[in-house]
Amino acid sequence: MLYKEDIIKILKEMNLPLNQYWITSGAALVIHGVKDTTRDIDLGCTTELVEAFLKKGCKCKVVEDNSRIVEVNDNIEILENWFVEKIEFIEGLPVGTLESIKKQKAELGREKDMKDIKLIDEFIKRKR
Repeated sequence: MLYKEDIIKILKEMNLPLNQYWITSGAALVIHGVKDTTRDIDLGCTTELVEAFLKKGCKCKVVEDNSRIVEVNDNIEILENWFVEKIEFIEGLPVGTLESIKKQKAELGREKDMKDIKLIDEFIKRKR
């Protein structure tokens, strides 16, 4: 499992162009403090960044909308053009806002996403 410190360390060491990726999904929830851990790091990214990782020999799968998901390593997947509405910088890293992540998860509609939405709502309520 990855904690906030792990995610930050991994991404800072990767030194990715800040304008070509954003942290999303469970890793974003950990960075925001909604969850303590996540199994992996999902990053939305530009086509340019996908191409860079493909040139390095990373594996790729094409999904229904013809976008690509690249497996960078066992812990990191980058999802081509998987946009969030708004990004904020936390610890110097681009992270989807909680509202953006919530909307994304609502669109996915899986059981685990519904649980995450509940956690986001409870977190926001506690912060107020």
